[in-house]
Amino acid sequence: MYAATSRSKTPIPQQPVQRLQRLQGAARVGFAGRETRLTALYQASPCRVLLPRRPEGRVEAVLLNTAGGITDGDRLKYTITVDGGAQVTATTQAAEKVYRSRGADSHVHCHLMLSDGAVLDWLPQETILFDGGALARQTHMEMDSGSRLLAMDWLLLGRLASGERLNHAAVRDRWRLRRDGRLIWADDFRLHGDIEGLRRRPSLLAGARALATLIYAASDAGDHLAAAKRLLQNALGRAGASERPGLLICRFLAPDGLTLRRDVEAFLLPFRAAIHGRPSPLPRVWAC
Repeated sequence: MYAATSRSKTPIPQQPVQRLQRLQGAARVGFAGRETRLTALYQASPCRVLLPRRPEGRVEAVLLNTAGGITDGDRLKYTITVDGGAQVTATTQAAEKVYRSRGADSHVHCHLMLSDGAVLDWLPQETILFDGGALARQTHMEMDSGSRLLAMDWLLLGRLASGERLNHAAVRDRWRLRRDGRLIWADDFRLHGDIEGLRRRPSLLAGARALATLIYAASDAGDHLAAAKRLLQNALGRAGASERPGLLICRFLAPDGLTLRRDVEAFLLPFRAAIHGRPSPLPRVWAC
């Protein structure tokens, strides 16, 4: 009666695969008109949009991830639309943190749209990549020839003060800028594996642990190249500027996040004043 089924062939119950809940956050905000009135607002947890009041009627949008970081396939999507001559500064409330992943990339997608003489300064705070983190970030920008865009993003490869080393991590960063429907700038950056070793290569980051890219897209972009180069001569780290038709590109490299922030802030204050024709203080949350 026991010969029908051998012990070696006894079916083993399959353990259920544990599927963790992942973030699927999104935030959309839109502005229009010379008075920069709010035309659209959508928030899906954990993403939120704060609209603090600023002096002289200036509009500032602050994007917030209430989860405090991303990991393991989380997806955040931000969309900012500015048209009809509106002038907006957008930023993030704090540095975005990319924590250790068990395989899946963390995704951050930013979509910026400008039309009809709009002005947008997209100035998010830093993104910090932790050991084991995997980040896939995309920034897509669409504008017309009558609008002006100042956009930046920066990345810290671990926290030097905490003694962190990125022995295995991954980052993919993609920028696409279209003016009047035509692609005018494409930029891709990728590191994968032993980032601590990769960043030391002279052909990559030459030892830098913090980096930033800043672009100014406008009809008068080339007029500010000489001034940008003069400002970058005072950088504590390494920095440079180049020009394309209607586009100014600035790059920053620094040995640590604090040096990078000082270089970026020292550049932005006079540069924004020059392109906007008036004093333009940094976003208030940068000092919080």
